[in-house]
Amino acid sequence: MPNIEYELNKKIHAIIINPYLSWEDFSVNCDLIRKYNIKNISTSLNYLTDLKNCLDNYSADINALISYPLADLPVSFIEELVCFAKDKGAKGIEYIPNFINLSKKNLETFAAEIEQVKLSGLPVSIIINKSKLQEEVFINAIEICLELGIKNFQFGDGFGSPLTSNDVREILKITGSQNQIKVVGGIKKLTQVIDLFDNGISCVGTSNFSEIFEEVKII
Repeated sequence: MPNIEYELNKKIHAIIINPYLSWEDFSVNCDLIRKYNIKNISTSLNYLTDLKNCLDNYSADINALISYPLADLPVSFIEELVCFAKDKGAKGIEYIPNFINLSKKNLETFAAEIEQVKLSGLPVSIIINKSKLQEEVFINAIEICLELGIKNFQFGDGFGSPLTSNDVREILKITGSQNQIKVVGGIKKLTQVIDLFDNGISCVGTSNFSEIFEEVKII
């Protein structure tokens, strides 16, 4: 296995969330995860059991997406869904908080919601789409998360334009380089992946992981 592929199998996270996947396509994705030795997977609550069963004894960290993509989860349901994810074998939670609380200046409410997710004891990654937020809200969101001890961030939610180099520099200036920064959205080519890593990003998430690893094989 080429050295670049060995490194990328940990830094490229497979995303399996398409609700219209056939069972055949779902199984193919699981086969590809094993084939490329991918070690991190993001999936929906509904796919957790099937993913665990399909991958069988294959070793990978499976993260559950909660409140994705609309941040439409009432706080009263958080504990139950996080516990469900944990019971089904999720190793981490990827969560979109309700940003309107920041726009309404309800900073404590925003913080309390994230603290509720953290009660699971699982690693929590907060999902933020920079292009959809006012700058003040964007900065406040990151700063509050950092104050709460959040170490993992995902920028981009698969909707909208991919991050630019300027976006990446701005993000890293706020978060610092000591935290894990994942980028998601519009990542389909190996050149995009390498460029993001060269700019200081920790990892990327994509449903196009197979196409990217095919490019690696050619190299």
